[in-house]
This record gives sequence, C-alpha cells and structure tokens, in this order.
Amino acid sequence: MDLEALVEQLRLYTGTRRHAHSLNVMRAAAELARRHAPHLLDPARLAGLLHDNAKRLDDEQLLSIAAERQLGISAVERSQPSLLHGKVGAALLSERFGISDPEVEAAVTDHVTGRPGMGLLSRLLYVADQCAADRSFPGVELLREISRGDLEQAVLLVARNKLLSVIQRGYLVEPNTAALYNEQVMAGVQLPAGVSDFGGLEQG
Repeated sequence: MDLEALVEQLRLYTGTRRHAHSLNVMRAAAELARRHAPHLLDPARLAGLLHDNAKRLDDEQLLSIAAERQLGISAVERSQPSLLHGKVGAALLSERFGISDPEVEAAVTDHVTGRPGMGLLSRLLYVADQCAADRSFPGVELLREISRGDLEQAVLLVARNKLLSVIQRGYLVEPNTAALYNEQVMAGVQLPAGVSDFGGLEQG
C-alpha cells in the first residue's frame, strides 16, 4: 500500500477542506486502531483516508451511480442523497484507487449512518470520523476521551447524537442509525454518568 501516492491521488476527488479532513480521519482511525485493534492499523489508515472520496459528488450523481451499480437506495437515502456518499465511495474504491478489500469497503459504506452488526474496522472509522482533529462541535473532547478508553461507548455516543442531531434539524431518521443505537443499548453498553447532548454531528 503506497499511502503517499493515495494521499495525492485523493486530491483529484476532494476539495482542500475535505482533503484535510480525510487526512485527519486517517490519523484518528490509526490512533484508535493502535489502542483497540493493532492488527487493523493499515486498513484503518486506508479507510480513514478514503472514506469521503465520493463526498464531492452532487445528489444527482450519487443517485445515478447508486442506481447503475445496484447499491440499493432506501426511501430516506432518496430524500437525502448525500447519505449515499459512503455506499458510492465504497463502490468506487477499486476504480479510483485500485483498492479491493471487503472490510475497507464495508467501513467506507458504514461510516455515514452506522448499522447493526458492524465489524471492528467499521466501528473504528465510524468513531474516528467524528473525533478527528478538525471536528470542533460541543462535546468532541469528551468523545475523544471516551473513544480512547472504550470504543463501544464511543460508538453508542456517536449513534445517539447523530439521532438527536437529525431530529433537531427536522430530517428523516436513518433506520440503520437507530438500529445501531438499539443494538448497543441492548448489549448493555452505557454512557458515563453526566454525558450531555452534543451538537453538530453529521451523517457522514
């Protein structure tokens, strides 16, 4: 894996701000992998770097590519096509970067909304995307602290606050996010006492 070459290649598909975010997520994913899954360090870097490679596509392009590649488009995704950038980005990894790794593809797909039954690499990226160095929403420092000690608590916190954020904004709730939240709670994952609501989390 020539990471430096991929970093430069990614510039073809991102603006300056999104490219910087991608590098920050790569670093955050690597840090989490070192703490929770050292054997996933290389794929965590890869997934973190490339997770938003389709973010710059507009709604029409996302819908078109998803339809052409038979990725499946839910009613919520059809009403909010930006939610498709994970699925579409995963589908483009081979074409754009020569990457054919099912775990990396799954992580790129899952990072937008999460889903129940996510693998460990997907969980690392799901959290890393929200606690990367360029994130500045209220509560991000607490998320970073929690993520260093308990990845499952961090997954629950991200899912919880993605749900709160979309509800507060009047958007449709993505079923996979709700199902992931339920899965964590049913598994007995609990947040530390006194955790308050975040603001500013995005679906992706």
